[in-house]
Amino acid sequence: MKKTLLYMALFVMSLNAHAQVGIETPTPQSTLHVNGSLQVVKDLNVGGNAKTRGNSGNRGEVLMSNGAGTAPTWGTIESQNFLKVVFVGNKTDTNPSSGSYTGTGSNPVSTHESYAKSYVYNVSNKVDNTYLKYNSTTGVFTVVKPGYYNIVPYITYDLSLNGNGYTAGTAKSSIQKVSPATETLASISTGHGERTLAVNHNLSSITYFNKDDTFRVRCVYTQNFRLSAGNIHISYLTP
Repeated sequence: MKKTLLYMALFVMSLNAHAQVGIETPTPQSTLHVNGSLQVVKDLNVGGNAKTRGNSGNRGEVLMSNGAGTAPTWGTIESQNFLKVVFVGNKTDTNPSSGSYTGTGSNPVSTHESYAKSYVYNVSNKVDNTYLKYNSTTGVFTVVKPGYYNIVPYITYDLSLNGNGYTAGTAKSSIQKVSPATETLASISTGHGERTLAVNHNLSSITYFNKDDTFRVRCVYTQNFRLSAGNIHISYLTP
């Protein structure tokens, strides 16, 4: 009799080992089906097997599905064909510190690169030197890792020192490749009337760069001008 009861118990345990378990549901649809909230105090381990502990991931990673029948994995958003932000900079000062840069006068700004000035970001909030290097003196970026870069600067011209009759004109801002050859990647040109005291420009460029290519942001105005507060963010398009 005892042997019979033992066999029956083992049989029931075997059935339960392969059955679906439902919590707050009489019809479980998976091995474990929870109809309610789930609280995880410590690790959430995925993958592994009967003899191997699953992976709990690293700080900042997110859980990504690999489809039905396959364990999910931990990974970064940036690794999934997204933009990786590699540089964030701000310009909090005004250049030149005294006086103004000389404008092109009556000549069109499009033909006078010699009057253009580099927009220099004096504050580097984030620099990933495995992708880019930045010279805060010249305003030139040097590419370390080849690939596509999304460059988005915001630029401000200050004309407040200009007297009456000396503010109307045309402003041109450009994202410019410096080497291996000078090339305008994106530009914006706007006309402004008399007593314009400030000009704001937004522009962007997505461009493929090789290692050691360089680029910068350039600005020029028909009247004398200064360059004031602005910002830039540059992202790498992960392959």
